[in-house]
Amino acid sequence: MQRRIPGFLMQSPLNEAAVVPAALSAFLRGVERRGALFAELQCGDRDAGDTALAAALRAFRNHAGALAMAEWPRRFWSLLVAAPPLRQASALAHWPPGLQSLAPLGSGARRALLLRLVAGLPEDEAALVLGLEVAAYQQALADACPRDADGHPDALAWRSLAEAIQQQLRDLPPERLAMAELMPTTWAP
Repeated sequence: MQRRIPGFLMQSPLNEAAVVPAALSAFLRGVERRGALFAELQCGDRDAGDTALAAALRAFRNHAGALAMAEWPRRFWSLLVAAPPLRQASALAHWPPGLQSLAPLGSGARRALLLRLVAGLPEDEAALVLGLEVAAYQQALADACPRDADGHPDALAWRSLAEAIQQQLRDLPPERLAMAELMPTTWAP
């Protein structure tokens, strides 16, 4: 549908009913893998993480049509970050080889680091997702940064952590992603 404004020919908004389902499916396919790993690494428990992801996916799907598509990434990550199972490490927490350095981090520092290394959000977007000022987000990220024996940021350890996370993303089985959508949830955002 086109609307006429003197001097301009405008297309209908992108959130038209016919466009949203295809765009939504593409968006969810794009964030599901990162969301699954983020949730697992945030709480240290695959099952609890998958439950949180399933709830966030459902909640997001229910409200996405009312949002501008540009708002989708922030809304999705905000829903996932707010999931109760991800507020603290699970009682069954376990981190994969190469990622054990996430275990001693506080939940806030781990969340800040994972929004950067798993979700791939720039600092300003990650700060908005967490409801923080950029400086506060940067401090949380600095708190999560691996340190050497002298307490200085360890660039090599940071790269190793980032590479281990990328390997985990590549190794995530497709069947697990399909299962996340089917999982029952015990909370609603």
